[in-house]
Amino acid sequence: MPTFRLFVWTALIALAGVTSASAHNARHLFFHPGPSLCKEGPPAWTAPDGRQIMYRTWGPASGKLRAIIVAVPGWNATAGDIEPLARYLAPRGISVYSCGVRGQHGDLTARAHHTKGDIIDGRLWTSDFCDFAQWVHRRHPDAPLFFYGQSMGALIALTAADNNADVRGIVLHSPAVAMIYTPLPVRTFIGLMRALVGDRLLFNVGLIPGDKPALTSDAAFDRVWGESIDRVRPGYTWRFLDEAMKLGERAHVAAAHLRIPVLLLTGDKDPIGTAGVGQHAFAALMKSIPSSEKERDRFANGYHDLIHDKNKPQALRCVGSWMDRQLSRDSLKSAAGAAKA
Repeated sequence: MPTFRLFVWTALIALAGVTSASAHNARHLFFHPGPSLCKEGPPAWTAPDGRQIMYRTWGPASGKLRAIIVAVPGWNATAGDIEPLARYLAPRGISVYSCGVRGQHGDLTARAHHTKGDIIDGRLWTSDFCDFAQWVHRRHPDAPLFFYGQSMGALIALTAADNNADVRGIVLHSPAVAMIYTPLPVRTFIGLMRALVGDRLLFNVGLIPGDKPALTSDAAFDRVWGESIDRVRPGYTWRFLDEAMKLGERAHVAAAHLRIPVLLLTGDKDPIGTAGVGQHAFAALMKSIPSSEKERDRFANGYHDLIHDKNKPQALRCVGSWMDRQLSRDSLKSAAGAAKA
């Protein structure tokens, strides 16, 4: 989408958000959300500022722990979204920990204070994830540590991996490249809207149309997902969107520093992660990463959430095989080091 069209689209959202906030709130009063797909509540970990953020974990029932993956979900998602992958990896000796995101589902403090959909400083997303990863790693100090992020969560994981010596590799699932490569005029406009009406609602739920495939190839699944009580309501603020744009800028810089092994999973029909910037943005992100061990798996019929769609078996195998290769290399390096000693 050309910059002008994207700018016009954003301006129309602005007009709707500024002039119709009361209408959004009125609709919210009569909306009955659907069932939860990930029950919000304990267990939770405590961030340095005292904020309680829920997490979920899956792991092998017995045997040696081969590795841990610390995961973070995307915009309006939950810590439970990674469950299909976590259950697939558990029998392979890999434990997965996934945390909620400040200002979204899983932020138990925001739920108690009714402040979901807003954040003052998006750098807290990265610091929260870093602190959570350290907390997890202290529980399993001998297990290799990997990061996983989906959509906006992939940008959080990217920024957290920057200069983190403990991370052995990272999986980027449908990263929100739209936030990385948003044209400057649009970023400027969003910043202006934040300055004018930062705490005003941008839209109520958005992103998932519910009448055509977007998150997955199944519009019915998308509709259930969008109507779930798990989603942030009545909506997100301009301040939250502006901070998401700034996260994209930081992720762009972090990608250029990334030298650890990288696995990028993308769907050729993804309309969410690439909104306004096109599929070529995935290739641009891949090119910007200097790691000598980077792989991209493309799914020709894939949408935004590959592990909840028809591509699920292949996507799970891709991650599982990649993890096996990384851990095998680690074993060979350890053996070589022991032989030299």
